[in-house]
Amino acid sequence: MLSENENTYLAKWLNDELTHNEVEELKNLPEYDDYKKIVNGLEYFNAPSFDLGKSLENTLENLDKQPKKGKVIKLKPMLYAISAAASIVLIIGLFFNKVNYTTESGQQLAVVLPDGTTVDLNAASSLSHQRFFWSKNREVTLTGEAFFKVTSGTNFTVDTKLGKVEVLGTQFNVKGRPGEFEVGCYEGKVRVSSADSQQKILLKGDAVLLKDKKLIPSKITDASPLWMSGESLFNSAPLKEVLDELERQYDITFKRDFINQNQLFTGGFNYKDLNIALESVLVPMGIEYVVNGSIVTLSPK
Repeated sequence: MLSENENTYLAKWLNDELTHNEVEELKNLPEYDDYKKIVNGLEYFNAPSFDLGKSLENTLENLDKQPKKGKVIKLKPMLYAISAAASIVLIIGLFFNKVNYTTESGQQLAVVLPDGTTVDLNAASSLSHQRFFWSKNREVTLTGEAFFKVTSGTNFTVDTKLGKVEVLGTQFNVKGRPGEFEVGCYEGKVRVSSADSQQKILLKGDAVLLKDKKLIPSKITDASPLWMSGESLFNSAPLKEVLDELERQYDITFKRDFINQNQLFTGGFNYKDLNIALESVLVPMGIEYVVNGSIVTLSPK
């Protein structure tokens, strides 16, 4: 098995961060030629779904099943084979390793990707991408909402459960929450694709919303998403969506079994004061509420 120092070298090698001296030291490893072949080939593969621990276990079992001749036991070659097998699993695991960013309710996070692309994550959102070979595969997976400023370079793709966005420009906002998929282009050009292969090209000021399984075009007039300024606005949105957003921004939980969440709400709230936000949404809807810590109980008047 590789030492901790060798593990570090392999990780830095995959990310092209080794110094000249470190490269020379890595070349002295007996497994270097095998590693080099693996690294060169990995650039052309997509990550499969597999269990690294199970893969190593199967490899060792197969080695143990190799036919043995006579009574001579060559222990050193076997140990070398086991070490090489473990190292191969390790290096593949390093290649497929992902970087994850997550925000909790009431939290926002600014992220800088390896190419200098900046991402602002809204509350209760997550973003992930491959740790290595980023320049050859600029692809991120988003759950929640985020605003992107993408640097020039190869294609940049944002994947969500309901659709994906391919960057042909630089600045855009993506909302990919359960049951929601919405994209707004603030600069440049993006291509939006739904899960069933519908496509729309968005230019600056264009937006699109997935509704009833159709991509519905719309317009945006603000210079940046309102959530980045600490505000949410809704136009004839189901009350459930508004309450969900309040929960995300304030880390509260509504008890809402006795109200009609399908009624439509037009208006907004800010993220600075919970009491004002609750009044802004619930009073116009004729809903009474009682706050007990992080629990807000709702009832009709």
